[in-house]
Amino acid sequence: MAKLGIDFGTTNSIFVAYDKKTNQFTYFNFSGDRPEPISSTVWYHDNLIEVGKVARENINTFAGVDGHHFEKSIKSKLIHEYGVNVFGNIVQPYMIVAEILRHVKRIAVDDWAAVQAGVDINKAIFTVPINFNGIQRNALRNAAREVGIEVITFIHEPFAAIVGYYFTKGIATTTGEIISEIHKLNGKFLLTFDWGGGTLDITVIKVENGKMIEVGTSELTGKAGDKFDEDIANWAWVKFLNKYGTKYNSAVLEQIRKDKWDAMLARAERCKILLSTNESTNFLVSNIVDNLHISEQITRKDFRHLIEDTLIEAVNEIDKAIKEAQLGDVNIDHVLLTGGTCYIPVVQEKIIEKFGHRVSSVRDAELLIAQGAAVIAEMGWLPFLTKDISLQLSDDSLYPIFENGTNIAVEANAMKSEDLVCTDNRGGDAKIIIVEGNGQRKDRNLAILKVPVLNHSRFNDDIKLDAVIDQDIILKISARSLHVQGFRRPDDEYSIVKSVEVHQLSFGLDFIK
Repeated sequence: MAKLGIDFGTTNSIFVAYDKKTNQFTYFNFSGDRPEPISSTVWYHDNLIEVGKVARENINTFAGVDGHHFEKSIKSKLIHEYGVNVFGNIVQPYMIVAEILRHVKRIAVDDWAAVQAGVDINKAIFTVPINFNGIQRNALRNAAREVGIEVITFIHEPFAAIVGYYFTKGIATTTGEIISEIHKLNGKFLLTFDWGGGTLDITVIKVENGKMIEVGTSELTGKAGDKFDEDIANWAWVKFLNKYGTKYNSAVLEQIRKDKWDAMLARAERCKILLSTNESTNFLVSNIVDNLHISEQITRKDFRHLIEDTLIEAVNEIDKAIKEAQLGDVNIDHVLLTGGTCYIPVVQEKIIEKFGHRVSSVRDAELLIAQGAAVIAEMGWLPFLTKDISLQLSDDSLYPIFENGTNIAVEANAMKSEDLVCTDNRGGDAKIIIVEGNGQRKDRNLAILKVPVLNHSRFNDDIKLDAVIDQDIILKISARSLHVQGFRRPDDEYSIVKSVEVHQLSFGLDFIK
């Protein structure tokens, strides 16, 4: 049975299935005969919730109108603990994500494509950006659960992009032949430049012995396609102010801007897309106030000027990722451009200027990550720790509790318990230092946990430590003294327990298992 991969994106989302027996992908939404992602836009109105194309196309008309509420880029809000105000009701971001997933799932089911292709639509691998933390992964899992989709595991988008690229570039005809081609990358360094609607993720990946390992990463959050929409909208608003700003006081103008902002962003996004294939286009938003309109011609040169500073930042982030990998530009064997923002001509020009012929842009970049996720699901490939998670002992040596290569985010959590001895209990605390590295090399501290212990110079204290890496790739450490006076009596059950969570771990993709 073909397996499902889901790319829930800031701007668009897509389900793709892959069958290794036929080496065929299955898609569930089309524009003509071409697979097309679904807009991650939600429109609340008239006791209805509409998602996708119809929501996106109506922003320009109904944004700011009473009784209408639009949510775009909800992916960026999954980190927030507070909800979204929809007509006075507080809606948690993951529930809005669930509406998008429900819509995409309904299309797959209603079209019978899932049944015909033998796809289990209720189980999938989800891709996530490299900067997604455990809270965001858990929120995405909760959204999937709301619509009856089980998350098999989470895979970083750069890994999925590389897999998707090699499975769609036409280098071979069978699954086995394609995997052989991927194995030929052994020892090479790949750089993925994934610029979507919400983030720019840059990842340097080393392919080694059937594994993809992140060796350098960098990112720009909040400076991606959505930011470029804001740049264009602000440019248009300044043009409006230059013409009509003296007619109204500042408070009125600010209210007008707020009321029309969603409509302006919608038009700005359309202009951004058109400028990838046209030298100029018209920015038009009607009836801003008193039958006044914004109607301005914006050229590709204007757009380039608006985003120039962000482009410089993006190139600087590439340098950071390569430096973290302890490499130079010359060591990068292949650069893969993915994400909708990479369609912008000046973006491609900047990357090609830096890396030359080593750059590959993808025609259907918006499909690539979901394609890779579907392949990974079908092949049963798993994420794994690329570094040891260790305790730093009193002599500064490192004792691993989870070793490099441990598979994570699978059905069974990775779990470990350790019995420790506190040899210096002066001050009444045992300091437990959790680090990430390999062997006796420490790369970074993950957390420090202070556990109350028996404060007595004549006695050492015993510590019980429990560690788990759960399905959302959250490392949870808890520890307690076996002797300290707890809430009721000095025994295991009632000792004072201290705990800590670590949401960002280094992990890779094992494409042998």
